[in-house]
Amino acid sequence: MSRQQAMSPRLTGWGVLAIICAFFFVIFVANGALIYFALHTLHGSELENPYDESQAYNGEIAEARAQAERGWTATVRTQAQGEGERITVDFRDRTGAPIEGLKVTARFQHPFDAARDRQTTLASDGLDYDGVATPIATGRWILVIEASRGDKRLFRTENRLAVADAAPN
Repeated sequence: MSRQQAMSPRLTGWGVLAIICAFFFVIFVANGALIYFALHTLHGSELENPYDESQAYNGEIAEARAQAERGWTATVRTQAQGEGERITVDFRDRTGAPIEGLKVTARFQHPFDAARDRQTTLASDGLDYDGVATPIATGRWILVIEASRGDKRLFRTENRLAVADAAPN
């Protein structure tokens, strides 16, 4: 027997059992991690009727093009007020003049829980459109501003924001 053969380890039944146990342990840990992250991260969006949503998409593209051609801009400001959030929007046309006579709504959309959505109508003071949506929980939100005249929507914007806890006084 050569010296090299005497020093090489032998694979026994216990060694094979250890290798198999280690293999399945790694599989169980990986599956456990995947299950944990699948259950504890954001869910996908859910649509009432996906087919109808897809058919309306071309209309949304046409509305976005018409909005871009108008050249309107909107400056959106939010500020905590009590348990709610005050929204102020300043609309300007392409020359910088304020736009009056709009019906403006603001909707706080929760990213994955429609039951938490809040909407308010913004009133005009001649320059800005202003309103308060209550109550708004802390966390990430999508603020959707829509402006219309009559039944025709003329402007729409989505703004992502994070609402923080109000600082104690």
